[in-house]
Amino acid sequence: MNTEDIAVRLEEHLTRQARLGSADPVVEQVVDAIVGALRPALRQGVFELVEQAAAEIEAQLPGGRVEVVLSDGEPTLRFRSEPTEATFSTDDLEARMTVRLPTNLKAALEEAADDAGDSMNSFVIKTLAGGAAHSRKGRRVRETFRT
Repeated sequence: MNTEDIAVRLEEHLTRQARLGSADPVVEQVVDAIVGALRPALRQGVFELVEQAAAEIEAQLPGGRVEVVLSDGEPTLRFRSEPTEATFSTDDLEARMTVRLPTNLKAALEEAADDAGDSMNSFVIKTLAGGAAHSRKGRRVRETFRT
C-alpha cells in the first residue's frame, strides 16, 4: 500500500482548492505553509483509514484477526488465523477408528501428547476436533492483503 501517494494527492487537492480565487503570490505562500503544516495530520488520517479497513475486514472474516503491520513505513494488512478451541464430550467414547501411521509420525504424536500433558488418545481427539471445527468455519485465508 502506498500511503505517501494518497497523502500527496490530498495535499494537491487542498492546494488547488485553497488557491482557486487568487493568483496572489502571498496567498500561494500561505496556502503552501498551511498544507505543509497539515501534512502529518493527512498521513495520520490515511493510517486511520487503513486501521478502519482492517477492522471492517476482521468483522467479516471469522476465525482470525487482521493486523496492520508497518513495512518500510507503509501499512500492510495481514490476516492471522486464531486457533479455535474445539469442544467435545468425553461421555461417549464408543466410536473407534483404526489409523495406520508412519512410525515417525506416531512418535511425534506421542511426544506432542506428552508435552501437552495429555494421553495419546486425548491429544489425538483434541487435535482432530480442532481441525474439524476449523474446517467448518469456512475458508482459511493465508494471504497478505495489500490495498
